[in-house]
Amino acid sequence: AESPFVQSFTWKTADLDGGQVMNLGRSFVSAVRVYGVLPNFTRATFAVYTTFWSFFVGGSSWDEYLYTAKGSQVGLLQQNDYEELGLSESSALVFDNKVPTMPLTRLRPSATFNSLAGFEENRWSGTQPFVVSVPTFIRMSRGAFPDMENVPMQSLIIRTKAGLTGSEYAELKQRILRTTSSLPGFYSLDEVVESQKQIEDVSKVIEFGFICITLLAMVICSFSLITAMYANYFEHAKEIATLRALGYGSSGLFNVTFAESGCILLPASLLGIVAGWTVAITQSAQNGYFADLPSPMIFPWQTIIVVLVLTV
Repeated sequence: AESPFVQSFTWKTADLDGGQVMNLGRSFVSAVRVYGVLPNFTRATFAVYTTFWSFFVGGSSWDEYLYTAKGSQVGLLQQNDYEELGLSESSALVFDNKVPTMPLTRLRPSATFNSLAGFEENRWSGTQPFVVSVPTFIRMSRGAFPDMENVPMQSLIIRTKAGLTGSEYAELKQRILRTTSSLPGFYSLDEVVESQKQIEDVSKVIEFGFICITLLAMVICSFSLITAMYANYFEHAKEIATLRALGYGSSGLFNVTFAESGCILLPASLLGIVAGWTVAITQSAQNGYFADLPSPMIFPWQTIIVVLVLTV
């Protein structure tokens, strides 16, 4: 926290695996993993990867609200579980940690989400997270973790300051590795920067592949276009000869032929662009729906420039 390279940091607890939530009538049951988070969880994670379905409380951000007086009685619930339990905005739910001698914990959903930054689960996961404050997590553990010192940490999330140099980032990484090496247990370091580099490298390879495919398609289509143009020329040989006899020069005939080709190719190109863009939007929306991740649309300017240059 004292490092000049760190903008903010947060952590989440290990999950209370094996628990389940029920409606008050206990007629509907859904297995969940209960996690506790700090009040700055949103500031340390990437908000773009969080997609909420509905909010039942207003005011502060969802993680800060968990640490208010009313927030100690609520939690974030996945939308699928919310629908499966048949809950409404004013409904309460019951958490059962499956310990026969322990009483049940009554809570309310403060919001429902599809995906949450900092969590691996998405809407298609079998067991969904139920997110509460750390004090509420301790209370729900029913004595398994009596105080903060005994709460197990699953993930420590560190957000670096913008504009770090390569040497500064390497120094911060070495500090983290030295710290974890002195602690008992096994720890792994997942770097967003490395993931972004891998994505950029894959994007460049895909972009180069599309340019090669475009060039190959243009070469193949050029033979068909040349054949069609020659066939059209020989088919209208008599009309061309008549126009030449009437005084049309070569430039005039070329303009007529060029205009005719443009009237055919321009609408076809526009239809191809519209069809391709429609397919891209549909596929992007489908990927975003199934992965619960942002899927931005990227217009292939490089490919378009290559096509225009070769066409001219």
